[in-house]
Amino acid sequence: MRIVDLSHKFSLEEYMKDRHSGTHIDAPAYVLNGGRGVGDFGLERFICDAVLLDLSNKRPGEAIDDEDLEAAEEAAGVAVREGEAVLLHTGVSNTPLQAVLQPPNVYLSRNGAEYLEFKGVSLVGADLGSIDDIKSSELVAHRTLLGRGIIILEGLCNLDAIDSERFRLASFPLNLSSATSPVRAVAMVD
Repeated sequence: MRIVDLSHKFSLEEYMKDRHSGTHIDAPAYVLNGGRGVGDFGLERFICDAVLLDLSNKRPGEAIDDEDLEAAEEAAGVAVREGEAVLLHTGVSNTPLQAVLQPPNVYLSRNGAEYLEFKGVSLVGADLGSIDDIKSSELVAHRTLLGRGIIILEGLCNLDAIDSERFRLASFPLNLSSATSPVRAVAMVD
C-alpha cells in the first residue's frame, strides 16, 4: 500500500486567521443552525472508500454539473457507489490556496451537488479552496450537501499522485465542537 498525503502544509496562525485556509472539513453546522459539528461525527465517517473524478477540463468560472460528473465517471470506468467519498480533481491541486480562493473559480453547481446527493456519497472533497462559486454568498453546494449530512473536504493537493480509480481515504478532523476543522487527509492506494 502506498500513502499519498493530500494536505496542504499551513501554520496554526494561518488557520486561526481564516478557518478555510489549508486542508479542512466543513460539517453541517457550517451552514445550518443547530447542525452537527465536526466532533459530532463518529471517526468511521472520516475513513472510507473513495473514487477520484478528473474534472481538470473545467476552467475558472465554469461549474461542474451532473453531466460533467457522469462523464468523469465514464472516463474513469467507475460508477460512484453509495457511501463512498468522491474527490473532484480540477487540476489546481498544487496551486497555493491563496490563489485558488480568488474568483473566478471552478465550482460545483446545484445540480452537480444534487447528483452526488442522489448517488448517496458520504463525503465530497476537492482540490478547491471552496466547492462553491466564490463570487456568490449563497453557498448552494455547501447547503445542498451539508443539508443531507454529506461532509465536505476542501483544499486538497497531490490528487494527481493518485493512480487508481478507487482507494481508501482518511481525513480525520480535530475533536472540536465547531463547524470546520483542519485535517491531515491521506489516500491509501493499493
